[in-house]
Amino acid sequence: MRVEEVILPGVGRKYTISVHSGDRIVVVVHHSGQRELQYFEKGELEEPAATLDLTDEEARELGAILAGVLFAPEAVGDTRAKLAAETMEWVKVAPGSPGAGQRVGDLATPGAHLLAVLREGEALLPNPHPDTVLQAGDTLVVAGPRAAVERFLRRVSA
Repeated sequence: MRVEEVILPGVGRKYTISVHSGDRIVVVVHHSGQRELQYFEKGELEEPAATLDLTDEEARELGAILAGVLFAPEAVGDTRAKLAAETMEWVKVAPGSPGAGQRVGDLATPGAHLLAVLREGEALLPNPHPDTVLQAGDTLVVAGPRAAVERFLRRVSA
């Protein structure tokens, strides 16, 4: 897979993703948060076969699905060895824990990726914004190298 990034002055950024089949997906991320997805079949350079406009929230949910937050198929073959060094953990933010009341951005830990916040009574918050404030009762989905995830968990639940 090859990804090319272009800055679109006054608009945002454009990402062109070329996959092994020769097809391309173009993602335009507007400053407003809106996303445009365009699908180009192999060899087609001008006219997309399909176009989809997404809100910021829809794009985050789609990203969570693609990242395997909601369902991760079982890995097979050579990927098993790589996955042994990686981990995905779910942790509940307890009342009075260091993570309760903290902004996601303030808890950033190199190598650990906060994929989603599952908030009781609310929708899934995939790929939470750095300004999202964690609440007691939130369940966090964190992935990355085992050591990085453990450092993140210590910062949140010490």
